[in-house]
Amino acid sequence: MIKINETYSINGGQGTIVFSEGKKGTVNASYEIKGKKDTGVINGTLDGNVLNGTYHNKIGNSTGLIQFVFTENGFDCKWKQGLEPGPMRGKWDGKLNSDSNISDLIENKQTGKLFRLDINTGVDELNKIMERLASESKDARADFTKQLIVFVRENQETLWLIPAYLQVLESLEEQIDDGGLEGELSGFFNKSQFAEEISSRIFSKQSAYYDTRSGLFAWNDEDDKTSLFNLILEDMGITLQDLINSYNSEYKSKEQVNFIKFCNMLRTVLFASIVKAYYAEEYDNESIGYLIVSPLEDENIRKIESETSGFADSLTWAIDDVLYCLNLDVNEEDYDEEWGNYSKNYEKMAEVISDTESYDFPLIKL
Repeated sequence: MIKINETYSINGGQGTIVFSEGKKGTVNASYEIKGKKDTGVINGTLDGNVLNGTYHNKIGNSTGLIQFVFTENGFDCKWKQGLEPGPMRGKWDGKLNSDSNISDLIENKQTGKLFRLDINTGVDELNKIMERLASESKDARADFTKQLIVFVRENQETLWLIPAYLQVLESLEEQIDDGGLEGELSGFFNKSQFAEEISSRIFSKQSAYYDTRSGLFAWNDEDDKTSLFNLILEDMGITLQDLINSYNSEYKSKEQVNFIKFCNMLRTVLFASIVKAYYAEEYDNESIGYLIVSPLEDENIRKIESETSGFADSLTWAIDDVLYCLNLDVNEEDYDEEWGNYSKNYEKMAEVISDTESYDFPLIKL
């Protein structure tokens, strides 16, 4: 059943939503996506455990239909843009935020694995895990780091988690120094320890996309350009329609694995390609900016958007994660004010990355 005035997490930490009682038996809600304050509002009517209503996304200035089906500790949600009747292909998975829910991330201590990772792990969840580990033992932090290394070796599309881990570690260090977080970071690996533990060749497959950059859509204005989407789909051995069907399947279901793997591969490929470009010094800020935004300009987007709802939002979140790995957090207030959510100045972002040399990453070398 719905819990009023309690916070639910959306899609494993991609956002939050709080429901409240409205007038004449209605239910209202306000939600935030990826740290964007006051993203949108919802108004609807509750019938048993089902809430039917409309949403308004303030940042994107879009309106649509939405439906929640509540369970004891969460909800399943479907939505679509536009108020006309039609299939709802957008999906949210919700869980109540509470100490008991955080235990979903915690294994039985007797197993020796205190925290676990899976292909759905994102920046917010990684930050939550590592923040809690700061108050655990040094051995627990070291154990988690070793788990991360094993995990990305077995699931190389998730290699982007390593630079994300290092950015979270830097953030936690600042919080501890400022007195905002109690704990220690000994046991976590730094850049040089990762470089010693993992061969630089671990990124070789993903970096190969950079080696063919002259033909990529992001680098080539000529007609004979190659779609980054198609390169990844070919590498995964699936078709564009397979990707669309996977996206439209139930959240975190077996059928959605291809979509999750695609997004992880996209993060890793973008990160590796950007870093390689900076190391090679064969770049300008305009071309790097175009590379960053290329997933949203891909030739396949029109077909994807005609058969899905919200796919571009997933790509935007993936790009945001890549920028976070490059020490540029677009959820920070200053960045949000300058670039906005749907009108980001990617060329400016490329300039910031270049100026701070945040591409210095020991696991990717020419």
